[in-house]
Amino acid sequence: MKNSKSLLLVMWMMGSACIQVPELEPGALPDAGSLDARPVSVNWLSPEAGSSTNGTLRVSVEVTGSTPDRVELWVDGTPVGVLSASHSLDWETWSLPEGPHVLAVRATRNSQVFTSPERTVTVDRTLPRMISQTPGNAEFLVPAGTVIHATFSEPLQASSVSIQSIQLTVNSSPFSADVSLSGDGRALTISPRTPLPVDSQVAVTVDAAVTDLAGNRVEATSRDWRWTIPSYLLVGEPLRDGIPDASLIDRASLRIGGDSRPLAAWAQHNGVHVKRWNGDAWEYLGGPLNSGATNALLVRESALQIDAEGRPLVAWLEFFDGGIHQFHARRWNGAAWESLGAFLSSILSGGRIDWMDFSSGTQQAPVVAWKEGNQSQRQFVLRQWDGSAWGAKAEPLPLVGVVNYPGFDLDAAGQPVFTFWESDAQGVDVGRVVRWNGSAWQDISAGLGGLPSARVFHPDGSLLVGVTALVEGKWRPLVKRWNGSTWLAVGGPVDSAPSTHGRTPSAIVVDAQGLPMTLLTEVRPQPATSSMVGQVRQWTGDRWEDVSGVLRPAPGMWKKGLPALALSADRKPVVAWIEGTDPALGTSESAVHVHRVNH
Repeated sequence: MKNSKSLLLVMWMMGSACIQVPELEPGALPDAGSLDARPVSVNWLSPEAGSSTNGTLRVSVEVTGSTPDRVELWVDGTPVGVLSASHSLDWETWSLPEGPHVLAVRATRNSQVFTSPERTVTVDRTLPRMISQTPGNAEFLVPAGTVIHATFSEPLQASSVSIQSIQLTVNSSPFSADVSLSGDGRALTISPRTPLPVDSQVAVTVDAAVTDLAGNRVEATSRDWRWTIPSYLLVGEPLRDGIPDASLIDRASLRIGGDSRPLAAWAQHNGVHVKRWNGDAWEYLGGPLNSGATNALLVRESALQIDAEGRPLVAWLEFFDGGIHQFHARRWNGAAWESLGAFLSSILSGGRIDWMDFSSGTQQAPVVAWKEGNQSQRQFVLRQWDGSAWGAKAEPLPLVGVVNYPGFDLDAAGQPVFTFWESDAQGVDVGRVVRWNGSAWQDISAGLGGLPSARVFHPDGSLLVGVTALVEGKWRPLVKRWNGSTWLAVGGPVDSAPSTHGRTPSAIVVDAQGLPMTLLTEVRPQPATSSMVGQVRQWTGDRWEDVSGVLRPAPGMWKKGLPALALSADRKPVVAWIEGTDPALGTSESAVHVHRVNH
């Protein structure tokens, strides 16, 4: 029996080795009532790490492994919502303060918790804005070729920045340009595909589609950015004596010194001021000039010249009680102003001097002319510096009527020529050109056919005169050349088309190639006032062409009087003009503005 029982036990054990016992999943307990310990994996689908939002944020995760009982979004350690069966949630962030917040998604199965990695998201409801611009918004004197660049208060969304959402316009018309955003998303650069034209209004428009990383649109005040590229730029600061005040400047003189740098002179506050451009700023040559007479009432009508040795000369008029006028002159010796003889005064009994100027020639001894008159007589007077005194250059030139645009120059032999126009007894304006032949004045006005306003001698010896004349019934600017016997037009009208208000050739210069250049001036009426504008045109040998665009006053300012024109060493025009507030508006502040071409 004992053996039988042992055999049965062996047979039972062998039979039990063939039974399939199910394997348990990791974490599972062998009895049906135990907790399921199988892992749950939670991985982010959205949002991206480091992303931003300004409102509703789409939260989405991928859940693998055992199916959880509950999936929740936690923000900064606090549950804020339950994800859907597809494990997503549109989370509203309005209740949260702006700034970074830490997100995590927790999956719960029974009492077990499985958590995703933390992900930081920034809540940003602040609109991005421009914090710097080049050129500045509403800037008026912008150099041509200036890089167009803007910096924003926060990074922009790169996908929102394109040539469709950032528009460049010139004079309200689209202008082709490339747009680029820096790697940090904060700096915007706009690169025109061709150079921007001068004398133009430029604008950048930022579309509402441009946003920051959170989707906030660019602040409305930063979407419109505009500036002006003028035809001319200021050389340094406006020239005046002291702060802007009611001291009116009537006239400015301009020359290019032997060092190829501009010099300017003007009369203000009972003194004559001469400044030289040093390449970075205007510096005084000495201090303000006057005679020192305590009874002088007014200093005005200054004129500037460069002598044959390259030394600046300056002359001016002083007015005294009783109608006495004096002419004074000084020369710069490199360290100080030295007097050029005693003062001169009108040679007419009771005469008053109301205009004076230097000749433009620098190869002869300095010559000055003035216009004087009394109750019965008017005339031009000429004086020449002989090294020790001012002597008569020619007989006085008698005048008949009211004189406009007076001026003179010297020919190659040193003989003077006057150009002007005067009103005859009937009030008719008559253009006159009168030259000194060594013994008498010779009128060569016949055939001029216009009213002269500027003159210069050409290197070939011929006289060039700028006139305003009727051409096909309209007043047009012309340049006429006197060849010794007759007047010939240099091409056709200097301007490209007639102007409603007429244009005057106010100055003429000749470049090193013998090509004349003239500055046209024109009065442009405004709704409440008016101002002058200018434009330089050059003769190319067969036609007149623009050197640059229109020279305009600054916004709200006013140009007056005659400009002075000179040529820089690189044959570019330099213009000095008086600019200030319009006297019609009740003020008369003014300063000398020296301009260079904006190239």
